[in-house]
Amino acid sequence: MKPPRIGLLHCGTFPALRTLEDPALTPYRVEGIYLPDADPLELAGFDVVLVGDRLHPGQRARFEPALRAALADAGKTVIVLGENTVEQWLPNLAYTFRPTVYWAWRTGTDNGTRLRLPDDPLWDYFTQRATDWHHHGLLHPPEGARSLVTMEEDGAEIGTIMFIDEVNQAARLLVTTMDPVYHHGSGFMPGATQLLYSLLRWATVAHVADARVNA
Repeated sequence: MKPPRIGLLHCGTFPALRTLEDPALTPYRVEGIYLPDADPLELAGFDVVLVGDRLHPGQRARFEPALRAALADAGKTVIVLGENTVEQWLPNLAYTFRPTVYWAWRTGTDNGTRLRLPDDPLWDYFTQRATDWHHHGLLHPPEGARSLVTMEEDGAEIGTIMFIDEVNQAARLLVTTMDPVYHHGSGFMPGATQLLYSLLRWATVAHVADARVNA
């Protein structure tokens, strides 16, 4: 089956450019979509759209209508990473600020991250190390979304760090407040590298599986 066409939205920062040059990404043929020069209509040609973490809000805003249009396409997967004020432009999504714990991945400190739904098919592609290093706040997804990584405080679950939604829009949507492009491109936090690679493999396999079902 034909592999998906994957596009990474970025604003030309060093971590994003270094990520795009990573030889390990070569099999996925990830294409950079440089927001200042790109036309939002270009997103229609991609099967998988990765919204890179820490995008310039003004540049991202130009693409938000096209991203919402992508969510209406059953043939697409949309992945939104890191700090992107998603509660302002993704429907039915709320956000709660939490301070970032930067070094728990080195010290072994329990930062409250909890992996959920152990039988979910997504866990065939992701390890605990890939999803437990740090994050930038908590999401509150719409009903029907599956929260895969959550945050616990004082024994109570208070929000989501990564979820997948396959019911509230036609496209497959994954949102996380982890920022793997930044940390992979910056060369630290090994879990970020694992998360980035796992996301690409998961999205590729899911696309091929969908194509077989619809063939």
